[in-house]
Amino acid sequence: MNQIALSFGTFFFDNVFLTPPVIDAGVVVPGAEFSFELWHSSTDAKTLAGVTESGAFGVELNGVTSGILYSFTSMAYGVSLNQANGLIDYRAAFDFGTGSSYSFNLTASMALVMPERIDWSTQPEMSIQYLTEVIESFDGTEQRIALRDTPRCSLGYMYSMTDEQQYRFDNKIATSTGSMIVPLWPLQCQLSRAVQPGDTSVVLEAINAHVRTSDTLLISEGDECEVVSIEAVDGAVVTLKRLAKKTFSTNAVVLPARIAYPADESNSTSLLRGFDQHTITYDLDETQIQKPATVDDFERLNARPIFQFRPDRSKDVTTQYNRLRETLDPLIGARSIYDRARGTVKVFGQTFTFFTEAERQRFEDFAELMNGAQGEFYIEGPGQAFELSEDIVVPTYKFKIKSSGYTNFANSNSLAPIAAIKLYDGTTIYRTILSATGNPDGTETITTKEMTVSLKTTDIEAIVPLYLARFDSDEFRYIFDTNEVSTITKNIRQLLYADPAIDT
Repeated sequence: MNQIALSFGTFFFDNVFLTPPVIDAGVVVPGAEFSFELWHSSTDAKTLAGVTESGAFGVELNGVTSGILYSFTSMAYGVSLNQANGLIDYRAAFDFGTGSSYSFNLTASMALVMPERIDWSTQPEMSIQYLTEVIESFDGTEQRIALRDTPRCSLGYMYSMTDEQQYRFDNKIATSTGSMIVPLWPLQCQLSRAVQPGDTSVVLEAINAHVRTSDTLLISEGDECEVVSIEAVDGAVVTLKRLAKKTFSTNAVVLPARIAYPADESNSTSLLRGFDQHTITYDLDETQIQKPATVDDFERLNARPIFQFRPDRSKDVTTQYNRLRETLDPLIGARSIYDRARGTVKVFGQTFTFFTEAERQRFEDFAELMNGAQGEFYIEGPGQAFELSEDIVVPTYKFKIKSSGYTNFANSNSLAPIAAIKLYDGTTIYRTILSATGNPDGTETITTKEMTVSLKTTDIEAIVPLYLARFDSDEFRYIFDTNEVSTITKNIRQLLYADPAIDT
């Protein structure tokens, strides 16, 4: 009782408002800008006496700092972060007279830019891990669970430093803390038009998916570099949020930049007193993952995608035959061996070489579609399945083939359940194998699930086995020879216990 009731008007009228009064920006990049508004709800105009700033090193406030401010009139302010380093705790106090000070607070952590060019004599690496858990039972069946929604990405670079670069880079690495802005050097693009101070956009010769999905780019030419933020991307034209400040010729490269943390340990080798080589691994910040959207245009069979990437035949394609056995070897008596599965599990070791960034990105899309190593897909075996011994001239479910050992189809789970018939005209016919029997003349008869109307042996390029498979591991390590040419080596594991045909 006898208390004054508080109402909305108590707080709203005759008050000064900052919207928002506090910004926690987290990790920011050089050149970042933030905005807020100042207004008041007094009946009469108020006089802004001045603005007192603290923690303003490398921080610039843009807006009216004194004068008449009319009621319900918004004044826009901008805060630019230019040369700030480390932690930022900026405060701007707006003075409207004695006892009338209203504050705006900005806290952030400025990432350290790593614009130094890498040494391409040591191939840079980019590793993508999905953290897939494999639960395998006694008989070889398995279940896989992807524990991570977004993959973990890391970069491995080597820097070669001479003379004054040597101790400057050494001091930079030794004293830096927190996050860094690391350019993706293997994913660089070339400028097609020179950049002048005041330009609102940059034009690239060609743009890749990682540049298109970035919000921060690094333009580098020689010892000059500039970090820019992206407003929009239209084709090969990148519109900037702020005007360019430096001049770059068409020899400059444009790189997508990511916020990353250096690994706990990095190494330096001093080959000469004036020549050092630094090997550093960066782990990209998982809370600010930027990755291209997956493009799923892969051909499917039985609701599973078909692995359409051809291995690099200049490198050997290996096959492991893993037998699932239980061995009991007592200290006395004979050793007992029990086969837990009919046949062997095949693991194909293949190296893939991509000659364009678009090809590598397509492989990355396929890995993303599989959640690393969780999904199932069909892959062609490295050899041939069988050869037809005669043409098919009437509609039939049976193939007569040369002797290939497919008569063991019912006795082993290792043989491919589907055959891909590749024709010289570029088409591929898929046939599901139901059974195989031997003939007195040494040939074999294959019974398929699908009918074949006609097929000439002279039209067939090859008949290859099509296995149901998964990636053996969920780590995808790309090694770059140039910004276009890259390679990856993967082990692909055949699945024995899985339904090869799904009713869609």
